[in-house]
Amino acid sequence: MTETILPIINALCADEYNDLLKTMNQNQQAINEAADALHKILFRERKQSDRIARYGKSARGRQRYIDLESGKTFSDSDQSIVRYTKKTYAQWHSYIKYMLYGLSLREIAFEVGISVTTAFNWRHKILSAMKEYQEEQPLSGEIQMDETYFLLNMKGPWKKKQMPRKAKKRGTRAVQRGLSNEYVCVLVGLDETDKVLSEIVGQGNPLGERMHKALKGRVKPESLIVSDSRSAYQEISSKLKCELIQIPTGHHGEGMYNLGSINQYHSELKNWYSRFKGVSTKHLEGYLVWFRFMKLLQYQTEYENRSIELMNYTISNKVSIKNQDICRKPFPIDIFKPYQHLS
Repeated sequence: MTETILPIINALCADEYNDLLKTMNQNQQAINEAADALHKILFRERKQSDRIARYGKSARGRQRYIDLESGKTFSDSDQSIVRYTKKTYAQWHSYIKYMLYGLSLREIAFEVGISVTTAFNWRHKILSAMKEYQEEQPLSGEIQMDETYFLLNMKGPWKKKQMPRKAKKRGTRAVQRGLSNEYVCVLVGLDETDKVLSEIVGQGNPLGERMHKALKGRVKPESLIVSDSRSAYQEISSKLKCELIQIPTGHHGEGMYNLGSINQYHSELKNWYSRFKGVSTKHLEGYLVWFRFMKLLQYQTEYENRSIELMNYTISNKVSIKNQDICRKPFPIDIFKPYQHLS
């Protein structure tokens, strides 16, 4: 679109350009606050196939469609995080912009004009929509792979009898010493083209079977995996039909190979994650997705275009999530396992 319009704008005289700019500025607010602005994005971003046809309008005036093969009808906002929303394009765009800036939920709620509860729900709806971004592209070439760990956090409303341990203050150390089941293990893979995989694979020392399941179909055969000396990688690389280079314990590298990039990713992830001052482990996966999405945007998109890229993708991506789904989200690990010895 820009490539089509820009030559016309460049051909304008100064007075014509100023008149156009004045008119555009007058229309900008009205367009951003229009009730159907979000739906126009949905219609543009979602590619409609030949088997989809218009099928009248809803009671609220929303365009409906019918799948000519299945006979199912749907609206343009079905399976979208903005379904049922009464907020404007300007509010959603501002929210996403401030989310990228790293503002707190209270700060975003104030700036956008929504409640803190709505700000919390929007965050997790956006995280849900981010999940599949470029996940279909497998890691390839030289892949650095290593695990990192997060202490189990059970932040949120609980009934006393449901808690597997007594509540504790943020920052309190683990009940057990060392790498126990109280730590959530996250496997991270980073290839030479900056594609990233991050997946929760268990707690404590993860099983090779869980690690292989996380990597299956997401690593190209004949790639080169560079890892630490964990023996599980030998079986995993064999199943994935990949070559393996392992860095011996106590060494920084093996010949020309090292784990510098993956260690830097872990460090940046932990520093970024610590800003939230306590994230429930039930939402850890979403934050891993968030950080991965931001890194991919950083690698691939100019800074000034990142909020629009995030806006267009998350608004149009097909995902169904309700507010109650966020609260009822299950933990990705067995939260009772680390405290069995206390009972």
